[in-house]
Amino acid sequence: MTNLIFHQLFEKETFTYTYLLADSSTKEAVLIDPVLETVDRDFKLISELDLNLKYVLETHVHADHITGSGELRKITGAKIGLSGIYQSDCSDMALSDGDEIKFGEFLIQAIATPGHTAGCMCYKLDNMIFTGDALLIRGCGRTDFQGGSSDKLFQSVREKLFSFEDDYFIYPAHDYKGFTHSTIEMEKRFNPRLNLEVTKNQFVQIMSELKLDLPKKIHEAVPANMKCGAPATEASVPIISAKMVHEDLSSFKIVDVRRADEFNNELGHISGAQLATLGPELEVALNSLSKQDKIVFVCRSGKRSEEATKMAIQNGFEHVFNLEGGMLHWNEMGL
Repeated sequence: MTNLIFHQLFEKETFTYTYLLADSSTKEAVLIDPVLETVDRDFKLISELDLNLKYVLETHVHADHITGSGELRKITGAKIGLSGIYQSDCSDMALSDGDEIKFGEFLIQAIATPGHTAGCMCYKLDNMIFTGDALLIRGCGRTDFQGGSSDKLFQSVREKLFSFEDDYFIYPAHDYKGFTHSTIEMEKRFNPRLNLEVTKNQFVQIMSELKLDLPKKIHEAVPANMKCGAPATEASVPIISAKMVHEDLSSFKIVDVRRADEFNNELGHISGAQLATLGPELEVALNSLSKQDKIVFVCRSGKRSEEATKMAIQNGFEHVFNLEGGMLHWNEMGL
């Protein structure tokens, strides 16, 4: 790959790697996983190298930072590629497993690797694989939100990524310990979660016991990244009265975003309500709900359900409401 220009760039707040790939002859370039805060840096490098940014590729919809893809498209006219699983209206290319992206004499192959999220995509260029959060150096991405699945991640790594030659290089989306790359052989041997001695059942147990806090920016980042980094607009949250819901209860899908212990405490819950605690559980629930449903979000007093309603609006739901006053008001009304 004598004509390949390759730069690995780092964003220190979220420990994110961005990768610049270009053909030195044609000057056509690809950028993988840009970060909003480093758009100026990335564009400066692209300009200094006299490159034509043709594509910006995302490995997944990130929960820990906002992408710079939309801003880079404004500046350069590059096309944005993202897994079609997300059904994002802002991407230019809805990518599927096996799709190919050509720049200059080089060809990138898209590899669907669900597990960390439902739409994770790795990218292979010759003997280099850009693995996003699916496979990290001596680790892997969590599997407890955005349609994540430990079973699917194990399959993605073992059956897809580990099927490549041992000397293939691994370039992840993050590293927290100072590594820059690894190889398939090294991860097969030394990855504590996914080395070849670990069974699927053991991996599922490992992932279930992580008990990680949510990424700090998840409620800001996920809806913004579904729009290629555009900030989510502050939508007014529709409020619905307890009386209106009670009188026509069969017309609404009730989603209670409290914790399980609150759902069953003395305040009780609305008959037929679905429990989906604000956070990862609600992320999963939103993926399974129809955007045609009339959904009422409820919590104790209306604060958390307001956040849930905003999240639903940002994810494209149009018929959603926050229950006025929550379960406190519902009980005050004797309902």
